[in-house]
This record gives sequence, structure tokens and C-alpha cells, in this order.
Amino acid sequence: MLNVYFGDMLPPPRDDQSKHDYVLVGTASPVQIEVRTVDHHLTPDNTVCIGTFHEGRTIGRCAIPDESVRDFLDLSIFDKPVSLALNARLGGPGVEGSLLALVPMEQAEVGADEEDEPWRASVPDISFDAQESTDSDVEPASQLVGVFLGEIVRFDQDRRVPNSLLREAADMLAGVIRGEVSSAVDRVIEELTTPTSG
Repeated sequence: MLNVYFGDMLPPPRDDQSKHDYVLVGTASPVQIEVRTVDHHLTPDNTVCIGTFHEGRTIGRCAIPDESVRDFLDLSIFDKPVSLALNARLGGPGVEGSLLALVPMEQAEVGADEEDEPWRASVPDISFDAQESTDSDVEPASQLVGVFLGEIVRFDQDRRVPNSLLREAADMLAGVIRGEVSSAVDRVIEELTTPTSG
């Protein structure tokens, strides 16, 4: 049974103080993803829906301004495998999480002299310092930034590890990569239209 769902295509507001409990989980190794424009009926006006795919399956959707699409895709930050992370928090209908691609800051800043930097507007307030290697022959790892790919939701009644947000988030991220993801909108409609017993 699928129990991880696409949520909103826009990241949560930065000033939302209602969600204090959160965790961050990531993939142990980089994952090859494809990021491209897609048609979606819920895309807000003056924006374009960007879909993220892994092994042919949709794993995320987000919306960015029309004028930013070409610049965003021209960054070519997804040509090589990237680590994925889920910034999960308690709130809404259960556990909500922002799906992020972790990319080197200097790679994401290609073209940073441009006035419009669309990836910056979509990144939650998170930055990552990769562990610096102690091997003198290896270049120190660069700082990573999270590029928002989509919002993921797991409803309270579907939680697999109710007593651990960390384990829940890890299970959610694994489910996303395995392709166990559906539409939160479809799920809500289904719940509203399903007759209750009694």
C-alpha cells in the first residue's frame, strides 16, 4: 500500500514558526535524477512545473517562475548523480517533508552574476558543510546547498514509526526513491468521498 504522497509544489514559508520539530535525512550515496518541465493542472499562474524523475518514476514536483525556468535548467546541476535529502517536520496532516537535491554551492552558483537566481528562492533555510577529508591528497569537500524538488506528505494514519520522526523520515525518503509516491490531492479527495461506516 502506498502511503507517501506529493504535497504542495511550493516550499513551506520561511517564516512559518508552527513546525519546530524537524529532522534531516539523506541518501548514503548519490542518485541519478532527471529534472525537466512537465505539465500539471495545479501549477500556479506565471509559473512552470518542474518534475524530478528517478529511474523513470516521478519523485518530486515544484513550481518556479516562468522567467526563471531556462536559467534554472541551464545550471546543469543534475547532469551527475546527486545526494537527496528530506527535511521532515511535524505539521499539517502528519509528517511533511521538503525533498532536496544536495549540490556543491559553487556548482549551483554558476551564473550567479545573473540578477535572477531561481534556485535560491526555492531553497529552505538549510546549508550543509560536507565533512572535510583528512587526506592531504584529497581536495576538501565543498559546502552543499539544498535545491528544493518538491513537498512530500505522509498522513498520520499512515505513519510506520509513530514514535520516531527520524525513522519515519528515513522511511519516507526510501519510499520516494522506490517510487512509492502518489498525489496528496487524490488521497484527500478519496478520503472525503469514501463513505464512513455506521
